Amino acid sequence: MNQVPLEYYDQNDNHEVCFLCGNPKYQVLYKSTHFGIPVTFQQCKTCDLIKQTPMPNTQFFEWFFNSDIFFSSKKNDSGEIWGYYDYFADEPNRLDTSEWRYNKLSKWFDADNRSLNIMKIGPATGTLLYKAKQHGHNVLGCDVSSEFAEYAKSTYGVDIDNGRYERMQYKDKQFDAVLLLNVIENVPNQVDFIQEIHRTLSDDGLFIFNFVDMQNNLIEAFQKSKYFMYRPPICYAYTYPVMEKIMHQQGFKIIDSFKDIRVMNVEKILSLLGWKTPLRLSQLLKINRLAIRLYAYPSKMIVAQKL
Repeated sequence: MNQVPLEYYDQNDNHEVCFLCGNPKYQVLYKSTHFGIPVTFQQCKTCDLIKQTPMPNTQFFEWFFNSDIFFSSKKNDSGEIWGYYDYFADEPNRLDTSEWRYNKLSKWFDADNRSLNIMKIGPATGTLLYKAKQHGHNVLGCDVSSEFAEYAKSTYGVDIDNGRYERMQYKDKQFDAVLLLNVIENVPNQVDFIQEIHRTLSDDGLFIFNFVDMQNNLIEAFQKSKYFMYRPPICYAYTYPVMEKIMHQQGFKIIDSFKDIRVMNVEKILSLLGWKTPLRLSQLLKINRLAIRLYAYPSKMIVAQKL
């Protein structure tokens, strides 16, 4: 697919809509054309929230996260790296990252020495749920990608429901913790989505997520419109103060935050940066699979408690 169909975008979205402040005063940051679709990223000067217009809709995400354009530009021989060069080749690094994250979150998960009911939305291959299951917790995932659901079940014995979380009709207060990693930027209907997380969390339950912090972001300052946060499937981008406002608005209190460290190989780093020539050079030098632990994107982890 060389061009994304127009119906994959919300044509009713406009520059007068902001779910956070309700009274936006937008300033255009960047305009570009991505796979044939003109997109605009703008920042609300009232509340500082960054949004894309037009917004990708649910049809877009169901297509994108089940496509080779997301999983492997290597496989479909695409000249454009939109998602990943080779997603499943990164699995060892994903396991290492999940182990680091679980250890960092263990003070919340293992404090009372009891099994928690843990939901992870957008769990990808299920590595973090697998780590939690090894520690005796009851785990479940929910993802729009059927390929992820099948992989997690066959590889790690982890169950993942296939669909959109806000449409799955989970029970009130069903989960002790809901995790959302590398996902919140990709949610067009933020209010409905976060309200559903709030409903399905137990009293004092934990909403744990990460986000790319745009405040004093040196990568964004260097790459400008080429920064990977300025292309679909990104719907929104945030600073930490903006995220505090969203959490307060939606009935949560942030009780902890820290740098989100992950293990990434050279191939993935260069793919995300869109640097094709260095990527080919790293492959020729056979260093493309070299793994590095770093504070990527840069991404912050948030632990918020339901009020």
